[in-house]
Amino acid sequence: MALTCGPTEFKARFPEFSTIDDSRVQIFIDDSLLVLKEATWGTLYSLAVCYLTAHYLALSEASSNGDSGSIAGIASQAVDGTSISFNSFSPTSETKAYYNSTQYGQRFYMMIRSLGVMAATV
Repeated sequence: MALTCGPTEFKARFPEFSTIDDSRVQIFIDDSLLVLKEATWGTLYSLAVCYLTAHYLALSEASSNGDSGSIAGIASQAVDGTSISFNSFSPTSETKAYYNSTQYGQRFYMMIRSLGVMAATV
C-alpha cells in the first residue's frame, strides 16, 4: 500500500497547517514514519501517519510559541502562595496524557485503542 500522507495531502486534511512550509511538514512526516509500522496499521497506516504528524507539528508549534503545555505532569500551581502539585503517571496514563495534549493526538490514540494490543508496537 502506498503512503498517501505527503505535505500536499496533509495540508488538504489539516488546512490549519497550510501556512507551514512543506519541508517542515515533511520533517514531521518522516518522524512519524520512523515509529509507525505499516504491517501493524494496515489500511489505517496513512491516516495514522497524518494524525501523528499533526500531533507532532501542533506540539512543535505550541512550543515555539512559548506554550510548554501540561505534559510535564504539573497538575496545579499557584503564583503568590507558591504552591505546586505534580501528577503521578503510570506509563499508560503518561502515554494517554501525551496524546491528549492535542486534538490530533486524541484521534491518534483512539486509533491505537482500536487496534488493541498490536498497537503497542506503533
